[in-house]
Amino acid sequence: MTGDGEGRFPSTMRLKHRKDFQRVYRGGAVWKGSCFSLHVMKREEGVRLGIVVPRRFGNAVERNRVKRRLREAFRRIAAGLPPADVIVRPTDACARLGIEEIGRALARGIEAALAREVER
Repeated sequence: MTGDGEGRFPSTMRLKHRKDFQRVYRGGAVWKGSCFSLHVMKREEGVRLGIVVPRRFGNAVERNRVKRRLREAFRRIAAGLPPADVIVRPTDACARLGIEEIGRALARGIEAALAREVER
């Protein structure tokens, strides 16, 4: 990363407020994979990410490492995703995957969850 702000995860791509998380949990579609479960809800424009890592996952260092990897994988694939709010809940298997593998699984899961939401 360079010092000019390129490659950063912008604030506009983050789910920040409790009401946004609750809205996605209540109205979004769920997709469960081997690495994480996703809650996805279609929106008008842009894609936003929320990450939930429980304490049972490990200490703060391990939880933050997984969150950094998820954010980076999401940042790399965000341009090709449809507009949606996405909440990721990683499992222990996610800690062993690389950023590229996480990105592929995220893209596949988001597409599957949105297809499931359309079917409703």
